[in-house]
Amino acid sequence: MINHTIQIIEADYADDAHCSAIPDLLNAYAKDLLGFRKTLDDEVLNNLVNGLKAFPTAIVLLAKCGDAYVGMAICFLGFSTFNAQPFINIHDFMVLEAYRNRGIGKALLWEVERIAKERQSCKITLEVQMKNAAARSIYQSFGFKTSFLDPEAGEQLSLTKTLSYRRNPSGQTTGMDGTHPEGT
Repeated sequence: MINHTIQIIEADYADDAHCSAIPDLLNAYAKDLLGFRKTLDDEVLNNLVNGLKAFPTAIVLLAKCGDAYVGMAICFLGFSTFNAQPFINIHDFMVLEAYRNRGIGKALLWEVERIAKERQSCKITLEVQMKNAAARSIYQSFGFKTSFLDPEAGEQLSLTKTLSYRRNPSGQTTGMDGTHPEGT
């Protein structure tokens, strides 16, 4: 096997190869056992890059091995009110199965940390599935740990409320029941 150098590149939305790699990698992650076990909808894949491009706090890192894009971290800059400083949330983090255990995940994490320090962030946050032992191990080796504001109150949980919208024939976004999402 050829030993290719790992490159971590901040995505350039003007680069067609990057714009192609982002939805391809996210879709591979979604289909993975530890993703969400299904292909993302075409509408999501088709709108992903423009959505990220329009979102000013998005940071997308691509891992390249040889000529192939093999991993990705999609992050968002947030603001910690308890620290009055920015932080970075790793929203999606993946390495293609065939390229795992080659240091690519670590290289992505080092670059996220470099960017966080450069932006004077107070922390990096992420979510990980309880049963994803491999990911939890790499995160813990980087110093990530379960979050507690106060140990007496217990660890923090990640909760989600899914909101669904669709576009009507005139292109307006509506709730799944046909109403305007804000209820007006």
